Amino acid sequence: MKTWRFFAIFWPILCFIFAGIILCQSGRTVDERIADAGFTILPLVFFAFGMSMRRRLLKERAGADTLTTATVVSEGMKIRTGHKRSFHPEYEFRANEKTCKVRSQGGSGVCVVSKGKQVDLYYNSKNPNVFYVPIMQRHERRLSAFYCGIGIALPLIGLFAPQLRALFSFLP
Repeated sequence: MKTWRFFAIFWPILCFIFAGIILCQSGRTVDERIADAGFTILPLVFFAFGMSMRRRLLKERAGADTLTTATVVSEGMKIRTGHKRSFHPEYEFRANEKTCKVRSQGGSGVCVVSKGKQVDLYYNSKNPNVFYVPIMQRHERRLSAFYCGIGIALPLIGLFAPQLRALFSFLP
């Protein structure tokens, strides 16, 4: 968790330093400076989104300590604007001699688990509403890594844009 916090603070600061370096370089035109600085700052939105997903996943894992097998009761499809679907599965499991039904906070555009499937589920023994499903976490971790990757790669491209332009200048 501490590494996550360090990186979540360190990378945006570094990107603003990159933007300052870009704006101060004399080898670029004004339009190139603005575009390259924007290319360094704007991807931080992706980075912030990916890191907030990562934070939520870490919180879920930290609170859940008891393993059980749960049944997927519903795929929990929600229709959003623009015909985009989001699946928030609902699980049923036994905890503390009670049957519990919980719905996944994190959703995905694809159905990762199907109705009736048995999945591993970790829950907090004191509060069964705090839980995570490893198969769903794997999917969401990949997605958060993708968003963080965009937020890391694009600022570096913006920083090295003059060198990349020179490298590809020979192309017609």
